[in-house]
Amino acid sequence: MNGELDAANAGELAEHVHHCATSCQWLVLDLSDLEFIGTAGFSALRDIVDRCADTVTYCTTVPGPAVTRLLRICDPANALPTTSSVAEALAAVPGLRRVH
Repeated sequence: MNGELDAANAGELAEHVHHCATSCQWLVLDLSDLEFIGTAGFSALRDIVDRCADTVTYCTTVPGPAVTRLLRICDPANALPTTSSVAEALAAVPGLRRVH
């Protein structure tokens, strides 16, 4: 995802991801190219992570600079799962077959 995640589109993202999470076993949110994320975006991420936990769906986020800045402020305890890259996130997916 690129651009901005704020009050204008956070709900739409959360609903789309919730729909996807009901039919998948893992979810990697690549937010490394976001230029801005507001507190509504953070709330959507928390909601997504909570919903995935409810459905036992592996979930992690790949943050970029904008998301990292927001997480330092809104998530000082590092409660939201993050990984440094999509490759690292996929390597941690339980049971995912690796193609060499």
